[in-house]
Amino acid sequence: IAWVLSYMKAGRASTYALYVLRRPGSVGSFTDWATFEKYFLAEFFPIDPAKSAALALRNREQYGQGKRTLDEYIDFFWALVEQAAYPDGLQLCLMFWDGLHPALMEHIDNFAEDHPDDEQIASWYKVAWDQWQLMEIWWELRWAHPAPCSTSMVTLRHPAFPHSGPAPAPATPAP
Repeated sequence: IAWVLSYMKAGRASTYALYVLRRPGSVGSFTDWATFEKYFLAEFFPIDPAKSAALALRNREQYGQGKRTLDEYIDFFWALVEQAAYPDGLQLCLMFWDGLHPALMEHIDNFAEDHPDDEQIASWYKVAWDQWQLMEIWWELRWAHPAPCSTSMVTLRHPAFPHSGPAPAPATPAP
């Protein structure tokens, strides 16, 4: 048990390991592996994963893309949908749309040639993925060949692409 706890070094797992190791009786308070496993599962696994996932899908702040990549968002959203056993359909597609990064939502509205099927979440995944790729290409080209302008390049940075490197310093006007 102490060996397992020694690998819990980050986040909630680290906090749990410290709690177990510092309490009276420490690791010895678990009479056997089954007792430890029971407490461990109670600490880290929800009692009703389907209900927990369904509740998370009701709160865009919990399931939305935010600063995640589109791949991470789709994977996370898909896992919640599977756990909650949500059926495919309009409501699910609207939740996915609502969780997308605002810049991607705008890009889909303005540039997507085909509107995704509102009853098939897979079509939304594909359109979002295609548009995300186009956005990344556009931004890479934009930074590789910036147009000359008198304004600071800082204003041209896009929040959806934090990996695009540090913002260039603002241009200093000639005396």
